[in-house]
Amino acid sequence: MRMRIARTAAALGIAALLGAAGAPSGAPSASTDPASSPVVDAGQQCTPGDRAFVSSASYLVERLGLEDAWEFSRGQGVTVAVVDSGIDADNVHFADALVPGASTFGDGSARADDDLFGHGTAVAGIIAARMVDGSGVVGIAPAAKIMPVRAFESAPEDGQSSRDVVGPSVQSVVAGIKWAADNGAQIINVSLSDDQSADLYADAVNYAHARGSLVVASAGNRNTADSDRPDPANFYPGELPGALAVAAVLRNGTWSADSSYAGPHVDIAAPGQSMPSAYISGGDCVFNGDSASSSYATAVVSGAAALVAARYPDETPDQWAFRLTQAAMRVAPAEASDTVGWGEVRPAEALALVDDGTLPGPPSPAFAAPEPTPEEPRTVSVDAGADPLGPAREIVGWGFGAAATISVIVLLLARGRTRRLRT
Repeated sequence: MRMRIARTAAALGIAALLGAAGAPSGAPSASTDPASSPVVDAGQQCTPGDRAFVSSASYLVERLGLEDAWEFSRGQGVTVAVVDSGIDADNVHFADALVPGASTFGDGSARADDDLFGHGTAVAGIIAARMVDGSGVVGIAPAAKIMPVRAFESAPEDGQSSRDVVGPSVQSVVAGIKWAADNGAQIINVSLSDDQSADLYADAVNYAHARGSLVVASAGNRNTADSDRPDPANFYPGELPGALAVAAVLRNGTWSADSSYAGPHVDIAAPGQSMPSAYISGGDCVFNGDSASSSYATAVVSGAAALVAARYPDETPDQWAFRLTQAAMRVAPAEASDTVGWGEVRPAEALALVDDGTLPGPPSPAFAAPEPTPEEPRTVSVDAGADPLGPAREIVGWGFGAAATISVIVLLLARGRTRRLRT
């Protein structure tokens, strides 16, 4: 049973994130005063229980144009469910951010993110971390609410520690999606992918969609995939209709074949490398310094979706998804690629988008595709057309004719005169 669950977790693309934070350092123990916490950067190890802050501003603010986006929306009034490993509610970035959640196992209570990696806490921080003095970490939608929906278990088994992660099952993820939809989450973040159980995932996505929720899911991490199945053909729930599948790009916007899967299932991309976010220490950490994780890219797009949903509450989940994909940065406006889908997310452009059904790119859910207009039939004549130089040619012809006639008359007169003179 343990082997089956462990393989499921690997196939779902759940990354071991702690090692990605950087080299070890001796961090002091936790402090109760945020301003007195030490500083951590991408070159330091993040340790559970040792709180530190990332002092520099998140590069995501400038790269994604968040200052411009926040002029329109900060995600207020929107709830984002994080179907994951739980959330550390004591982290200072979540002081007023959390709404009641649940677990999809046990007694259903929303347990804390007590595993060794803090995956759910990091994802939630990218989505909606509040600003804190002394920290540069801030969420994409810093006024949105976070709903923790725990689909991971931590339980001792076969002599292992009580903090060991038991990966999510298909049933726990599906139950989490449905619970979030039933409890008012407009956006449901699922930072994982699976290549099996299409029917179960489709049922959950359709259930959420019918209740006004947009499911945003991972398009797959190559470097955390199950080695027994290195090239899955499907990526559920992201590739399903009604969901967005998110690929990760490096900090500079480059897609990396070492980190991500490519394919027609990819809808959109976002940064997934060197991601500053909340950590189970109660403070901050910088995740995935050497690769791009679609878990974190998914969180970025969920945050952007929260901004859109807050500004356009009367639109449908399909319209929110359309805004994000249509406004994404790409080379060819009318073409999607297998690596980044419709391009890298741009929240401010999505918020300012005006959809009239004529934009090149993904089809609008609000306007029917224009019918191609048939060309009017044309009659082609094979008769010789009028000669535009005809009149001129006619005048010239008459001129030559007259000249020739005169010449003949003159010649005849001259010959007649010559004969008379001889006579």
